[in-house]
Amino acid sequence: MQIAVDVRSLMEGRHSGGEEYTTHILRSMATYAPQHIFQAYYNSARKVDLPEFPRNVHPVPYRYPNKVFNAAQLVSGYPRWDSLVRGDVFFVPNARLTPLSVSVPLVTVAHDVSYELFPEFLNPWRRVWHQLVRPRQLMRRANHIIAVSEHTKEDLMRLYDVSSEKVSVIYSGLSLDPKGARSTAVQQVRQRYHLPEHFVLYVGRFEPRKNITGIIEAFGAIADRVPHDLVLAGESGWKQGEHQAAYLRSAYRDRIHPLGFIPEAEKAALYAAADLFVYPSFYEGFGFPPLEALSVGTPVITSFNSSLPEVVGKWATLVDPYDTSLLAAVMHEVLQSPVRVPYAIREEVRSTYNWQRAAKQTVRILESMVRSSA
Repeated sequence: MQIAVDVRSLMEGRHSGGEEYTTHILRSMATYAPQHIFQAYYNSARKVDLPEFPRNVHPVPYRYPNKVFNAAQLVSGYPRWDSLVRGDVFFVPNARLTPLSVSVPLVTVAHDVSYELFPEFLNPWRRVWHQLVRPRQLMRRANHIIAVSEHTKEDLMRLYDVSSEKVSVIYSGLSLDPKGARSTAVQQVRQRYHLPEHFVLYVGRFEPRKNITGIIEAFGAIADRVPHDLVLAGESGWKQGEHQAAYLRSAYRDRIHPLGFIPEAEKAALYAAADLFVYPSFYEGFGFPPLEALSVGTPVITSFNSSLPEVVGKWATLVDPYDTSLLAAVMHEVLQSPVRVPYAIREEVRSTYNWQRAAKQTVRILESMVRSSA
């Protein structure tokens, strides 16, 4: 079977949740189903360095100027991807404009609908981009949708009027290697980034939805009562002025350490070095970072909203992300005597969120779509 996989999200080399999902689900599916050929297609006028994949993943690059190519597809619906790429079924891991012939089965993945619920968290370009990729049409056109959580499935059914039978919930996996949290690796990361002995950690994209301003303000409310610093790590996003202003006006900014992007190989050690991980996001379709922190033993405070109670609720402390004083109080309470997450729970987290299981379930859906279209 030929499975055409849209890897356009990997063209820019970013490392957010959607890109990580595409990389790991494709790699795991190709390993699980070596009898299938995975046609990894994209279009870019410049050279693209894709991640390393198994041998049955075949890159299918096109070199058209993206603006012209995308405009043509947006206005006319041509060229259709199935006229360019061989595929018995098309798999779109991240929402993209995907014109296809009516007879071609399509499976897509919904990570969240934050762009529908919280447009104020996006800059003007991101709002326009989400309109141009036409997610509503994509979800309705799809023969089947994979949602990364029950909460995301409910959002899809409510906002896009898709039926429950059309949506399967398949949890994403964790790629973080717990061996990376060994004491020697932790010490090396401490030295490389000049980390303080005790600190609270946030890891994720820097954008308003993640509530980084709330983290900075909550830390400021307890900084004179704890020996901890605050470490903020992650890629730059959009609309960063608000949390940059919160950083600059903080009386404790000398104890706040913005690290920027952290390579995947160092993340486990960074999580393990922290006494507490905080992630008071306003909305998540899934939420990788809290699970990653739990998987190496670091206690987590996160939000009592969206998918987070479903995904991490039984292992983490949940708060209202809009109540900064509550976040500060809970942080202070946990930091009085931080307790590492027991090994049994770490194993349960890694077992529950497993890429091999996700790949198996996803391949079965793709195979069933081909059979039903025959």
